[in-house]
Amino acid sequence: MTLLVLGISHQSAPIDMLDKLAFSAGEVGALRTDALAGDNVDGLAVLSTCNRLELIADVSAFHGGLADLGNALVSSIDKEWSDIAGHFYAHYDNQAMEHLLKVACGLDSMAIGEAQILGQLRSAFTDSQTDKALTSELSQALQRALRVGKRAHSETDLGEVARSLFGAALEASAGHIGSLRAANALVIGAGAMSGLVVSGLHREGVGRITVLNRTLEKAERLVAEVGGRARELTPRVMAEEIADADLIVSCTGARGVVVSRDDIVAGLSQNPKGAANKAFVDLALPHDIDPSVREFEHVALFGLGEIRELLKNSDKERDAKVAGTVDAVRTIIAAEIENIATGNKERSVAPTVTALRTHAKDVLAAETQRLEKKLGAAVDEKSFAEIRKSLHRVAEKLIHTPTVKVKELAVTESEVDYAQALMQLFDLPVNKVAHAMTPPETKVAKAASVHHVEADGIRPVADHTLDIVEPEHFSGRTVRLGTRRSQLARSQSTAIAHQIAALTGWRVEIVEVVTEGDVNMSPLAGFGGTGVFVSAVRQALHQGKIDLAVHSLKDLPTTPEAGIQMAAIPPRVDPADVLIGRDGLSLAQLPAGSVIGTGSPRRAVQLRAARPDIEVRGVRGNVDTRIAHVRDGRLDAVVLAAAGVRRIGRLAEATDSIDFDVMLPAPGQGALAVETRSADSNFANTEGILNADAEVRAALRRIHDQTTDLSVTCERAILSRAEAGCSAPIGALAKIEGTTFIVDAVMADDDGKLARTRQSTELPAVPDVDWSAGTQQQLTVAAKELARVADELGTAAAEDLLDRLGIDPAASADHLTPVKAQEQG
Repeated sequence: MTLLVLGISHQSAPIDMLDKLAFSAGEVGALRTDALAGDNVDGLAVLSTCNRLELIADVSAFHGGLADLGNALVSSIDKEWSDIAGHFYAHYDNQAMEHLLKVACGLDSMAIGEAQILGQLRSAFTDSQTDKALTSELSQALQRALRVGKRAHSETDLGEVARSLFGAALEASAGHIGSLRAANALVIGAGAMSGLVVSGLHREGVGRITVLNRTLEKAERLVAEVGGRARELTPRVMAEEIADADLIVSCTGARGVVVSRDDIVAGLSQNPKGAANKAFVDLALPHDIDPSVREFEHVALFGLGEIRELLKNSDKERDAKVAGTVDAVRTIIAAEIENIATGNKERSVAPTVTALRTHAKDVLAAETQRLEKKLGAAVDEKSFAEIRKSLHRVAEKLIHTPTVKVKELAVTESEVDYAQALMQLFDLPVNKVAHAMTPPETKVAKAASVHHVEADGIRPVADHTLDIVEPEHFSGRTVRLGTRRSQLARSQSTAIAHQIAALTGWRVEIVEVVTEGDVNMSPLAGFGGTGVFVSAVRQALHQGKIDLAVHSLKDLPTTPEAGIQMAAIPPRVDPADVLIGRDGLSLAQLPAGSVIGTGSPRRAVQLRAARPDIEVRGVRGNVDTRIAHVRDGRLDAVVLAAAGVRRIGRLAEATDSIDFDVMLPAPGQGALAVETRSADSNFANTEGILNADAEVRAALRRIHDQTTDLSVTCERAILSRAEAGCSAPIGALAKIEGTTFIVDAVMADDDGKLARTRQSTELPAVPDVDWSAGTQQQLTVAAKELARVADELGTAAAEDLLDRLGIDPAASADHLTPVKAQEQG
């Protein structure tokens, strides 16, 4: 299950907007039905109260689920999405679960800790359950929230410090009409909220309680336990009771005004108490009581807007006892979130542990059978039974510690994928692990009709959970595209898959390849050298498991690999680096002593040069993990590649785009590389495979961008000349201005001393070539000439930097490589 909450509440919207979004029970059912008809919503519960609307869904994809929920909502109300979108919030996955727990505990309510929300959430759960609108996972999530909400009230003093909406209204009313014990109270409506109101009035010792309702039987049931009166709701009766009451409370589920101006005038005109004050309390949404009641002398109206202000200005919310209680509730929520995370991690390794035990059992059976055949009659059955037991005990002892430890390690904070590590260490057959897992549903999407997907930073360039991209018009061919497993890698690879499918009519299968860089979470400086995120994907190409591979170009080693060919470099996305800082701070605004996280030696050395008063700390993990380090206070900021942040749609979280004068990017940053097998590949040993690979390469030329190719060729030439690999402290950015080719570059020695250079040259004139449709001969001649110029320009920049730093890479092969690993992110 993936949990998605789309909501609006008093925290994000004014009361009048919430008024227009109040749904009756029937309308909630229709909304739920419409949303479940979408392709991406598998289960849904709708929490609709007087001050919030929450759509709590089990979705198959974030953006698809959000669209389905938004479309269903818009079709249910008389408003455009653009008019209300700014007031809605969306929480996804773990954040959605945490939000749901806060709601259940009343921490997100107008009145902190109010218990009413727990009953309302329970009703939303039971209504959806009755309509069979819940998946088992969503049902468990809602039950977990209800359980945590109940714990918060039973294990803390939340009940003592919480102030309900009605409690706040009663305090204000008492200030207007005097003691409630001497008051006559009139309650209009006999629903669940009215029951809470009647109970509250009774606890306050109100002199007399009268309930009006169109169904007299319901009103009678409501007042039976408190000794009040019940009357049928008619205009005449309402006027009589308004005249006699000091406090009038209305909380029906009606969509229109229940207590009209005429009703109020009629009641006040026959008021037996003369000029005595009256308090009207309207707890309904939409409002029950005509707002014009405020015009009358001696009358006060407390609607949800006024109650909200009362709660906001309450001293109790600042009371130390309240703060301590809220902290205790938050501790309960945090512990529950940790339990969820632990359970998820344990479940993630369970299939691999099962596969390991199955594998050990199969190996033991095979070896026992082989031994039995070899020994034959030389060993009697009783003795051989002892041998079997001994072999079994040995196998159990050997795998016991790894299976126990992998479960323990999986629940730590480490980003290591221990399931994959176990597979590699014991060389487990993939089919056994797959057999031990519940096979996920294959996710298929139609190819985008556009040939280029814009990385606007607002939304991911593609759904990273897709398994297959189907073309609009299938040509009969299927190709397999290999990618790393991270969200960023899969997003950018799936975007390329969409382009290929749209251009060729081919079906593109997304094949996830686990690399050492994904499994090993030790510092990048400590393992693998260059190419740790590339080698496994290339190996899959060599073995014929995939037909093409997509890499972040800055991850590629500069040394070509036999049998692999760079087939396309799509247009580059923003090559800059961005900073995501706490409290919206930029690099310049971060105070002295701030801690900035990065996994890149290049970034680290340039950061220290720009801000020697800050601390730079190594950090690994995906974008989510690193941003989380800032959100939870472990770091003051992190620096990431703008292209990656754009491609997963999180650019809005960046607080600073770092100027190129301060930080030059990694060579190739922002660009992608699409590789295929080359004609000399060992796998391409048949005419069919050879022709198929040639067809893939020809198709990929249509997404190739020559300008980006030239720029990254120049930048990577600097790495090659420095003999530093793709992760040393080197930054470079090449660009073409008119006919002038310019490159800016920076390099650092192992003492952190920086040298910077700018080199330029004029581009040679080449015949007009259509880079997407030219002949192979035209392309080859033109590309070789331009590549030569780019390589020479990059080499000249490297020579200048090496000379400035006094470094001879040939004399000291490791002088420039204090960190022999790649950047990530």
